[in-house]
Amino acid sequence: MKSLLKNITIVVTAAVIATLCACTNAKAKETEKSSTAASAQSNATTPTRTLPKGAIAFDYTNHLYFDVVLRDSIPARMVFDTGNTSILLDEAFYKKHFAHLGNLRKAMAAGAGNAMQAVNLDMSGWKYSVGEHNQTEQRAVVMDLRKILGDGVDGMFGMVFMRGRKVKFNYTDEYMLILPQEEQAPEGYTCIKCKWLDNSQTRMLIPIKVKITDEVSFDGNFLVDMGASTGMLLNSNLAAKLNLKSVLSNTKKIIYDVAGVGGSATDYIFRAKGVAIAGSEINDIRTSYSANTQGSLADSRYDGLIGNGLLERFDVIFDFAKCEIWLRPNKNINKAAIYHSGIVLTPKNDCWIVNGLVEGGNAEKAGLKRGDVVVSINGLSRDKVDLKTLKKMSESAEAWKITVKRGNTTSEISFEKENL
Repeated sequence: MKSLLKNITIVVTAAVIATLCACTNAKAKETEKSSTAASAQSNATTPTRTLPKGAIAFDYTNHLYFDVVLRDSIPARMVFDTGNTSILLDEAFYKKHFAHLGNLRKAMAAGAGNAMQAVNLDMSGWKYSVGEHNQTEQRAVVMDLRKILGDGVDGMFGMVFMRGRKVKFNYTDEYMLILPQEEQAPEGYTCIKCKWLDNSQTRMLIPIKVKITDEVSFDGNFLVDMGASTGMLLNSNLAAKLNLKSVLSNTKKIIYDVAGVGGSATDYIFRAKGVAIAGSEINDIRTSYSANTQGSLADSRYDGLIGNGLLERFDVIFDFAKCEIWLRPNKNINKAAIYHSGIVLTPKNDCWIVNGLVEGGNAEKAGLKRGDVVVSINGLSRDKVDLKTLKKMSESAEAWKITVKRGNTTSEISFEKENL
C-alpha cells in the first residue's frame, strides 16, 4: 500500500501554515464503531506484547498506528509522521465528535497530489494523549482523510508532539520510547547530523548517498517522512536534473487517483543500484521518482524523501532537539522486496477501491481499472484480510484472482504479480 500525504501548506487569508500529513489506517474503539473490519480483526488476533518500561505500542504495517485520546475522552486511531506539524482529523470523525462546536474555518492545502485542495481548520485548541504523554496544540486540520486512506481513519499527529524530545522507534517490536535527553545511544548506533528544512524546525533532512546506476550517483538531502510507506522517492526536479527518463530503461509508471492531499499523482518505479546510509549499504532497492509538477514532490528544497520502507531496516533514535538521527541495522537490513501486486488498494468497510494502477502492468492488461471495487482477493473477503495480511499477499509471488464490481457488473480478474 502506498500512502503519501506530504507537506501540506495551509493558506488562510494572509497566513501560511506549514504542516505535513501522513497515510494511515485506523482501528478506533469498538464502542464508537469507527474502525474498519480488518482493523478490528487485527486487534482481535494480535498477541499481547511485552514492551520496555515506559514504551508506547504502535502497530506497524507501512505506517505507525497509535491509540490516541483526544480532549481527555475521545479515543482515536492515529498515525505519527515526522514530516507533519499539526493534528489532522478525518472530517467524518470530526463531524461525529466535534462538529457541534462550530469552530471550522475554510482553508486550502497543497500536498502529495498535483493540485490544491480545500480543507478546514479548527483553531479552538486540542489536547491529546499518546501513552502517558500529553500535548496541546492550537489548531487541527480537518479533511476527508478516508477518501485517501480508507474507512476507519481517524487522523494523525506530528512534530509538535516530538519537539525537543529524544525518541526511539523499534520497527521490529513495534514500540516508541521517549528517552531522557542525556541518555546516550547504545553500541552499534551511528549518528547522522541532519538539517532542518526551514526555520520552523519541524521537518528534518537527512544526507544519503544514492547510486541510481553504475554511471549515475549523487549525494542528496532527503526529507524524513515516517508518514510514507515508500523506501525512497525522488522529487520531479531531481529526476529532470538527472534526466532519469532517458537514463532508466526499465521503469513502471503508476498513476494514483488520490495520492494524498491535492489529489492525483504519477510515479515511475525502478530499482536503484543502492543507497549508503549510516555506514550501511543497501543494494538493489525499489525506488520511485515523481512526475508531479506541483506539491511537495516538486519541491526543489530537497531531493526526495525516505519513508518507512527504508527506516524499517534500522532501529531508529531521533534527537529532535539536536536535529540528529541515530541508526542501527536490524534484521530487516537486507530485506528484499521483489513482487508488487501492481495495484494500490484503499480499504473500505466491506471492500477495497483500486486507487493506483501500474500502467501496462499485468493487472491493467487483465482488465482492472482505477476506481474498481474489489470485494475479494483469492477468495478472501475484506473482513478476512487486515493490512498486514494484505501486505504479505501483495509481496508474495502468488498470483491474484479478484472479484471486481464495476457498476452493476461483477467479474473475476486474474493476474500475475509484477516483478519490481
